[in-house]
Amino acid sequence: MEILAKTVETQTVSVGFTDNARPVARAERVHLAFGGHCILNGVSFDLAQERAVLLRGDNGSGKTTLLNTLSGFLRPDKGQIHLNLNGRSFDAVRTQPERLARAGLGRLWQDIRLFPTMTVLENVLAASAGLIGLNPALALAAWPVSRRQERRAREKAFANLELVGMADRANSSGDKLSVGQMKRVAIARMLQSEAELMLLDEPLAGLDRDSVDGLISLLNRLNQDQGKTLFIVEHQHEQMAPICHETWNLEDGKLHTGLRAHG
Repeated sequence: MEILAKTVETQTVSVGFTDNARPVARAERVHLAFGGHCILNGVSFDLAQERAVLLRGDNGSGKTTLLNTLSGFLRPDKGQIHLNLNGRSFDAVRTQPERLARAGLGRLWQDIRLFPTMTVLENVLAASAGLIGLNPALALAAWPVSRRQERRAREKAFANLELVGMADRANSSGDKLSVGQMKRVAIARMLQSEAELMLLDEPLAGLDRDSVDGLISLLNRLNQDQGKTLFIVEHQHEQMAPICHETWNLEDGKLHTGLRAHG
């Protein structure tokens, strides 16, 4: 069914639900103010599984603040945020960010946070969860199991680097990459952690034209082929909008939505 283009302000924004879709993220009347200045004013929405949503807004409108509340780094003054990640439900207001990350919430920051003295492969391996080798006592007690886990984690990391086009730089130092390459490694790291919902804060910033095209193509494949749910903040909205199912706008603390057909 075609969705007509329009812009409306709503209490709850439902993003392209199908009969079998489930909400990966749900916000209910979220309020947040800094020093008396209201940033989020009753924001509510449902974000459906396997959708790509573009969030627009002027500088200082609260886009990154909204990402920070979704990922547990900021606690709203009022309201609820619920996440459903890889079959498990979480109250994001009361759950630590690292637990949400382990459960399947990925985050691409504006400033790329790679470990500069580690190789590209090691940067991706750092996101591997549940390895008993991380505990020296357990690693010694269950050495064969630890070795098998490590081998599988390395195979998975190489596969993720290949998916993002960085397998040939697996042994390069993290501080020897371009901005575009670092962003691809950061995305591979999210894949390594089994991220189902990916929050991407200005992924196209600092990239040249070829890198922009390549990253947009990669994000589209993650959404269409891998079934990842993407929530994207991006000022270069004209380039990003074609791969997104819908576009939202944050203005004066209120969430507005522009509905559009996809494909």
